[in-house]
Amino acid sequence: MLLTLGSFLVVISILVFVHELGHFLVAKRNKIVVEEFAFGFPPRLIKLGERGGTVYAINAIPFGGYVKLRGEDDPSQEGSFAAAPKRARVAVLLAGVTMNFFLAVILFAAIALLNGMPDASRPGALIQEVAPGSPAEAAGLRPGDRIVRVDDTPIYTTVDLQSYTRTHVGQAVAYTVVRRDPTAGTEQTLTLTAVPRPNPPEGQGALGVKIGVAMRPATLPEALWTGVRSTASVVVMTFLVPATLAREGRPIADAGLMGPVGIAVTTGDVVRTAAANQTVQPILFFVALLSASVGLINLLPVPGLDGGRLIFVLLEAIRGRRIEPAREGLVHLIGLGLLLLLTGFLTLRDVTALITGTFPSIIP
Repeated sequence: MLLTLGSFLVVISILVFVHELGHFLVAKRNKIVVEEFAFGFPPRLIKLGERGGTVYAINAIPFGGYVKLRGEDDPSQEGSFAAAPKRARVAVLLAGVTMNFFLAVILFAAIALLNGMPDASRPGALIQEVAPGSPAEAAGLRPGDRIVRVDDTPIYTTVDLQSYTRTHVGQAVAYTVVRRDPTAGTEQTLTLTAVPRPNPPEGQGALGVKIGVAMRPATLPEALWTGVRSTASVVVMTFLVPATLAREGRPIADAGLMGPVGIAVTTGDVVRTAAANQTVQPILFFVALLSASVGLINLLPVPGLDGGRLIFVLLEAIRGRRIEPAREGLVHLIGLGLLLLLTGFLTLRDVTALITGTFPSIIP
């Protein structure tokens, strides 16, 4: 319980801090007064100091943080957000989501640097594990063997191997492998015969191996590009999943939306999995996924979110004059109320799922 709660607070605080840091830096650059930059939510525990008109503080509720801009809905104040030019307001509003997307790119890039990139010079299916008592073990296949041919068919990818094996169960298949001697640094080519089984044990395949591809170290540009593509994939999938559910006539609940409780439980599961496997990659992936999601959600044209405020700036540009600040503030207040109701609903659903044992897990 403590691990789950602590992990959740750390992860959410990082995401919120990065988001608010974006607002803070761009607001300062555009001469908008930042009255407070706080870690956590009030009441205030410690005032760290004051500089340039900004109070830096640590608050009692250790859940994220916030940036308080002067006059967010009052253009009459000097140095207020509402009095700033439209370009400056747009920049400030976009800065938070930009930082969340940037964090996601960096974390996905870090995973690419840790994992490496597929080595095109070493095609084939790389055996990572061999199940005891499997046809692969009986044939003499070993972890580290790279399957490059089955019978007379070349193997370039893991899909090639899976497809061929699936259509030849119960038959003797000749597997040509490249085996590396790590001591001598040499490779030899062997041909071993195995009979893929038609009814393998649960959790195993016909041959009884876990396969991957040969990897090589990734360069920094490759890793960054992988980070960009992975972040873009998260954004695309966020839109594709609801569209697919609507097309199939399935409830939107199947999209896997979670409230704070659900995210906290999943965070704890991810941290425990990472600790058990002695790797930080599950944590990096999960935080990157959350960061991209936070960025996208804040871009939605919903009052109270950054995207909702951007809509009002756009309307101001179209109309040639701004909507009355008091009215705009009321709309954002209503929007925040609806978001809180949605959060409450998701929290209730998550708690109910946990009690009934139907809470979905992203951990295999």
